[in-house]
Amino acid sequence: MPPQPAPSRPSFGAPYIVPPLDSATISHAPVLVKPSASRSISSPIENWLKSLHEKHRQNHFGHLASYIPELTKADPKHFGIVLAAADGKSYAVGDSEVLFTIQSISKPLVYGLALEDHGPDHVLRHVGVEPTGEAFNSIVMDEINNRPFNPMVNAGAIATTALIRGSGREHRFNRILDMFSRYAGRRLTVDESVFESERATGHRNRAIAYLQLNSGMIEEPVAEHLDLYFRQCAILVSARDLAMMAATLANNGVNPLTGERAIAAEHVKTVLSVMASCGMYDYSGEWVYRVGLPAKSGVGGGIIAVLPGQFGVGTFSPLLDEHGNSHRGIEVCKELSQRFHLHVYDMHFVADNIVRRSFRGGGVTSKRLRGQRERKILDAHGHKILAYELQGGLYFATAEQLVRRIVADCPQATHVILDGRRISRADQSALLLLRDLSLALSAEGKTLLLADLPAQVEADWQDVAGASIRTTCVSDVDAALEYSENKLILEFDPEALAIETRLPLAQMDILQSFSQDEIKRLQPFIETEFYEAGSRIIREGDPADRLYLLAAGTATVDVMLDDGKRRARLAAFRPGVAFGEFALFDGGRRVANVVAEAPSECYVVDFKKLEQLEAIEPALYRKLLFALGRLLTDRLRRVTAEVRALT
Repeated sequence: MPPQPAPSRPSFGAPYIVPPLDSATISHAPVLVKPSASRSISSPIENWLKSLHEKHRQNHFGHLASYIPELTKADPKHFGIVLAAADGKSYAVGDSEVLFTIQSISKPLVYGLALEDHGPDHVLRHVGVEPTGEAFNSIVMDEINNRPFNPMVNAGAIATTALIRGSGREHRFNRILDMFSRYAGRRLTVDESVFESERATGHRNRAIAYLQLNSGMIEEPVAEHLDLYFRQCAILVSARDLAMMAATLANNGVNPLTGERAIAAEHVKTVLSVMASCGMYDYSGEWVYRVGLPAKSGVGGGIIAVLPGQFGVGTFSPLLDEHGNSHRGIEVCKELSQRFHLHVYDMHFVADNIVRRSFRGGGVTSKRLRGQRERKILDAHGHKILAYELQGGLYFATAEQLVRRIVADCPQATHVILDGRRISRADQSALLLLRDLSLALSAEGKTLLLADLPAQVEADWQDVAGASIRTTCVSDVDAALEYSENKLILEFDPEALAIETRLPLAQMDILQSFSQDEIKRLQPFIETEFYEAGSRIIREGDPADRLYLLAAGTATVDVMLDDGKRRARLAAFRPGVAFGEFALFDGGRRVANVVAEAPSECYVVDFKKLEQLEAIEPALYRKLLFALGRLLTDRLRRVTAEVRALT
């Protein structure tokens, strides 16, 4: 049976603004700030690195390396930080392009080449993997196994270099230099002045080498081995080169920019393991405890650190601490690890691609069916809404990928929607990046919307974000789309969503082409009905025998899901929109409910009246059918465009 009208007509005299989201779907709404759609936003990661650089730039603790005279010429003010993702994207601040000698950071790379030349078992017989707690230039050896303790101290590094194959000094060194260049992604060179300085003053290293020769740890030619070692330490790099070397290790041995393999995949874990346990000399234990990343330092002022599968870090500051490590570099890595929870023993599961799919609001719209006035605005400006469907786990690396993509896509956007229904979990490092992204967007008058987050992720987000963050958590993507659409409409037409009175029949969308005379002739065949908020305009299962034109208020279409417990919203209507039109063509029964969201009024066309219209006004009847056909065609065209946008 048809729905029962309300006993009296509700008042539509007071202005009514359609709420963008109801209280059940929104946790806290942002304040409307006029967005700057044409301006890009800066990367939150780069912004944070800049603040980190500025903080530690003022720190002048430490001293320049003095046991190699040429290193005393370094500028103590130099300070650079570079973070490179495992896909090659890098973020650089400070003196990231200043060249300096690689020094002991060469050791794990040459160790990897020795592994490729001889295999792990052979190398292990000549160089151990045990941390010593001794200084980098210690002469203490593993007397039980007759070998240096590990390849990260000078004794072990000299023994490792002695294992590098080749037909003579030049060939052997070119193999080393070629490998370093593959790591860096560019052709590297040697600082001959530093090389000569090291060779002229490297008496302790000579003593270590001849001690090993005397004990049978290495073989001749010792002078050539030492020459190679001094020269490998004098290779020039920048902080950016170091970050790319670290990113290559993070990328399982393949340079992410060039695609060249620098080290065989099976040896990457061995190199990283030794870096983790021995890479920071007698500071290695505390480094693992506080930072927890495989790393290597050099007395030239460089540090590399690796989070496998995610990114690499390169820092440069020549001021050294008492262990021979860059003081600023140590502090930077500490803060980076602590802020983003990057310790290697935290759980880091990396998805191949955090973004499952993305689309713009111009191609995909909310389920709120709009009148022509609103559709015109959304057709012109809907592309300013960006939505991303996420999948898998949100960790630092995947969040960095996401933030980078949003920053690139965002210059023309004012609303960014993240669909979190397929997120398995999100750690604090990812949520911190999203918080920084929200702040960057907010500074430009843009809004970040988080839709359908898992309950625990949303709770963690609220803890990280705090009440000051202008980010809205909504129940689902449709609610986020509708919210964003309403904001866009209000920006370009502040009165578009205000309904001061009911719309006259002539302002119904399907009757826009009708003349005043035709509207007058159509009026006798149309009734008016009123509905209280929450009442059903159409009831699922009722006969489909009426066409509705919404004159005032708002209404939604919902249907019972298969579980018999939950209902899903299929569409929502604004004044001026027609619904129930399919009944004209297929009859049958209603398959969904239409519920008034607010006090509403409808123009109702009973199909029996349409039969009378056909008999009395056949031309007017045909024009009405044509208008309905055009409505269906337009809706089908929009659905097709949406499907295309989502595939």
